Amino acid sequence: MRYDNSVRNSENTIVQFTYGDDSLDPEKMENNDRPVQFDRLRLHISQVYPCSGEPSLLKDDLLEKIQSSLSEDRFQRILPRGKIFLNEIESFFKDIVDKQIDTIESCDEDELVEQRIWNSCRFTETQVDEFLKLAITKYNKAIVEPGEAVGAIGAQSISEPGTQMTLKTFHFAGVSSMNVTLGVPRLKEIINASKNISTPIITAKLVQDDNKVGARIVKAGIEKTTLGEVSTYIKEVYSGDDCYLSIQLDMDAIDQLRLNIDAVSVRRSILKGVRGVTRPPVLRSLSEMHVLIKRGSKSKLRVYVPSNSKGGSLTYFTMQALKVALPKVIVQGISTVNRAVINEENKDGGTQYHLLVEGYGLSEVMGSPGIDGRHTTTNHIIEVEQTLGVEAARTSISSEISYIMNAYGIGIDSRHLLLLSDVMTFKGEVLGITRFGVAKMRESVLMLASFEKTTDHLFDAAVHGRADAIDGVSECIIMGVPVPIGTGLFKLLKRATRPVNPTRNPNPVPSIVKKGLLLS
Repeated sequence: MRYDNSVRNSENTIVQFTYGDDSLDPEKMENNDRPVQFDRLRLHISQVYPCSGEPSLLKDDLLEKIQSSLSEDRFQRILPRGKIFLNEIESFFKDIVDKQIDTIESCDEDELVEQRIWNSCRFTETQVDEFLKLAITKYNKAIVEPGEAVGAIGAQSISEPGTQMTLKTFHFAGVSSMNVTLGVPRLKEIINASKNISTPIITAKLVQDDNKVGARIVKAGIEKTTLGEVSTYIKEVYSGDDCYLSIQLDMDAIDQLRLNIDAVSVRRSILKGVRGVTRPPVLRSLSEMHVLIKRGSKSKLRVYVPSNSKGGSLTYFTMQALKVALPKVIVQGISTVNRAVINEENKDGGTQYHLLVEGYGLSEVMGSPGIDGRHTTTNHIIEVEQTLGVEAARTSISSEISYIMNAYGIGIDSRHLLLLSDVMTFKGEVLGITRFGVAKMRESVLMLASFEKTTDHLFDAAVHGRADAIDGVSECIIMGVPVPIGTGLFKLLKRATRPVNPTRNPNPVPSIVKKGLLLS
């Protein structure tokens, strides 16, 4: 934490322009990561300053008083960073006014009104002044101080609750059949920015989320469907002059699954394949004349064995290779998706449906018909970065860690999570906190040597003649130099005062010393 309120690393590279987006210290928060718990403060003020002789401020008078107070310099000085805090004060007093209105309307006699509002929503002018004075004092005290080791505190705040978590846990994501990795392994995947994760799941919102039939149709378009799953049989036929494979599609199953498949689309899939998937050599050797549809039928195909230049001895083996390869041909859906599950939840008295898609391919799922791409998310951080960019990945890191912790009932201040996600993304790409990621984040030789592979880093640095400025925490500890954190962050100017002896030398102190000495 620096004097300009920015968070920087030891190389003076900016990680955050404002710590946690509001420069507040998580240690001094009262309620729900906010600096002031207004209900408790109101109770405190009402007990310390009863003001029984003063008239109560009601409705518009109270709101006018608040508006005029918030326009004072002490409140305007905290803008723009304290905008949320000022909005919180306004909304709190609006709720108080609503409570006053309800109490007055429910009360028949005017004498009882004062009595009713006394303990729940009474404010006098003195109480409002004291309330606002205490609130702004608490806010100013909660601002994080320069020199604070926010990185070390954030690391402890995230990793200590990690010791309370189980090592290997699977949690069912709304459906009993689809489990998600949780606990320490999942936390490790996120912090290491793993390319391959154990359970990648895309949560896709539907455009029409109240229709189960519509959800099934969308699911059929996304889920990977192979020829073997929708065919009744694939059998070998040997005749006197020819041999081929006969394929019969199961049209009843195709209709029930709401699949958009017929013999023409299957023929296209066998000949062309799916983009991004390498086809077996035996399928690549097929041409248009080898795959034919039976006349007058929508469900029968024949696949002839391509003629081999070496003679007929290999025909049988080619036939067997075709028989193995054909059931694996993808006829519909996204090749990287293993399966999709329709998840239903009750919201506002009605049933809402959304899809849980197991596998990769966020961009393909977002572009699928019937999917609301703006509300589609995945738990794979690297895929979010590749599809939606580094800012989306930054948000995704903090929300994923928050989700893991909430599964165990652990609450972590959002400022710590934001700092972690910023440290992982401030270079413009997602870097894991591994020896490869840290090497891209930092230049310091001693810091990298203190992390992992000590001899390799020192050897490389010696060969290339690298210099180390020694301004990070690790380097200073290794060299025994004061660490630039807290009181070590600033330099001290001390005015030098030495008695002048006019007999020996009229001006013994050089002019630069008179101005002050720089003591580091």
